[in-house]
Amino acid sequence: MRSLRELQADFARTLRAPAPVGSPAGLAAYRANVEGNLAGALASAYPVVRKIVGEGFFAQLCRAYGVRCPSASGDLNRYGERFALFLAGHEEVADLPYLPDVARMEWLAHLAYYAQDAHEFDPRALAAVPAERYAMLRPRLAPACALLSSPWPLGRIWAVHQDDYRGAFDVDLRAGPDRILVHRPRWRASVSSLGAGDFHLLEAVARGAQLGTALEAALAAEPAFDPPAALMRWIHARVIDRLV
Repeated sequence: MRSLRELQADFARTLRAPAPVGSPAGLAAYRANVEGNLAGALASAYPVVRKIVGEGFFAQLCRAYGVRCPSASGDLNRYGERFALFLAGHEEVADLPYLPDVARMEWLAHLAYYAQDAHEFDPRALAAVPAERYAMLRPRLAPACALLSSPWPLGRIWAVHQDDYRGAFDVDLRAGPDRILVHRPRWRASVSSLGAGDFHLLEAVARGAQLGTALEAALAAEPAFDPPAALMRWIHARVIDRLV
């Protein structure tokens, strides 16, 4: 007798396979429900990609992705993490070379939405640290923060595709490269383009560097960088939420 695991695996393969002519109506309905749920998960995680390619073509991408990268988790919020890699190898979007990086940005925003809240920064803890030890402190990025560097103007692409955007709809794809911070300042994820100093500061922090090393990286990238002002700005923005 076949095990329950084997039966479940066969059933999953049947659902992923194209429906043969004469399939039972119940199985077809179940397949359509599964495909709809997976497509809905991708639409929720990648609204900008969906707007760029259009509803009809996005539906085709959802089906192709489902075949190439079937869900490996019962958590639909995890479905779609390989979408950027899928797009990078998909011939039908080769004329949109920026699309994989847009998807990378959106996946980081998706993760940011579900990430833990930032810690409440306690300025008294910093005041208690002797000045000579500042350089040895290790800042920590808040859980909802991530960084991405791209040859494409991702910050502008993100901005013009937001539902509440009311400005001119224009994107100069030659305006890159761009360095972005994905974070969640309040209830929804946000994308901000960064200058070289801020990006290298936060990138070093993300790697676990000491504060002195992170500030040196920022100044090397942008000699006019103002370290104290930048540090306070990112603390107040709850991007850096700890100094340990």
